[in-house]
Amino acid sequence: MSHAILRYRPKNTPPEWEAVADGVRMVVATVADHVPYRLTTVLGVVAALAISAERAGLPRDPAVWLEQSTITRCLLENSRLKPKSTQTYASILARVHETLIWVERGEPARPHLHADRSRAEPYSTSGLTRLDVWASNLPAVPTGRGNALALLTLGAGCGLLPFELLSVRGTDVHVLPSDAVAVRVPGTDRLVVCRSLWEGALAELARAAGSRFLYAPDRKVERPKNAISNWVARHRPGDPKIPVPDMRRLRATWIVSLLRDRVPADLIARAAGLSSTASLAAYMRWVPELSTEAAVRLLRGWA
Repeated sequence: MSHAILRYRPKNTPPEWEAVADGVRMVVATVADHVPYRLTTVLGVVAALAISAERAGLPRDPAVWLEQSTITRCLLENSRLKPKSTQTYASILARVHETLIWVERGEPARPHLHADRSRAEPYSTSGLTRLDVWASNLPAVPTGRGNALALLTLGAGCGLLPFELLSVRGTDVHVLPSDAVAVRVPGTDRLVVCRSLWEGALAELARAAGSRFLYAPDRKVERPKNAISNWVARHRPGDPKIPVPDMRRLRATWIVSLLRDRVPADLIARAAGLSSTASLAAYMRWVPELSTEAAVRLLRGWA
């Protein structure tokens, strides 16, 4: 295996390869025995990431290469990747990053868990970024940019279900004294605080909507049948690299982002309108384990 790593060179070897080759080989040699991918696949993916980082002028440091911002940049700039390949690249790099950390601690790599098909898969960072760019570039009319941003802000930002999203009016959105933006979910006693990434766009939509609906503001019927799916079918992204907006996946993205931030499960369940925390277990496969230092800090409490 070491011979294969040393001999590896990317196809149509770019000029940046020699500058990053040693770092790529070091990373792959470290994780090769602990990841469930072919050696040549891991070499190719890590090499593409390192070359992208080199072209961006980033430090020649594997720790920098494997930062989420660097990975996102690499995936967005690689015009040759098809949507499924983009997802595969993101999964491989996430596993390489995780495994590298575990190996450096002298611990075995965490076993790979299989997906629970009962829950929609959350969007990757790159997928969500592409959706945001797509939404922002739609025509600024009620059936264009506004609808797309309503899906993203109320879905990925607040985790609302489709029928809840359809009922939200501008007057249901409130800016709190802390500048956080919250939604009073119609027909419930839930006040959902929007994730900070989306709060500015949500507040702007609410101001523009006033007493009208946020999604399709000029409609007369509160919950028209197939209102979201029909709109998505007419406006779905033309670029195959941009994922199709899906409310189940947007809600899953919101739940997983809260779990990753270690928000208490009972608080997430209440905000999501769930009867118990049991339903959150299906999302845990997308939540990385805490580092030893973070676990000690949380378990210790205030000193």
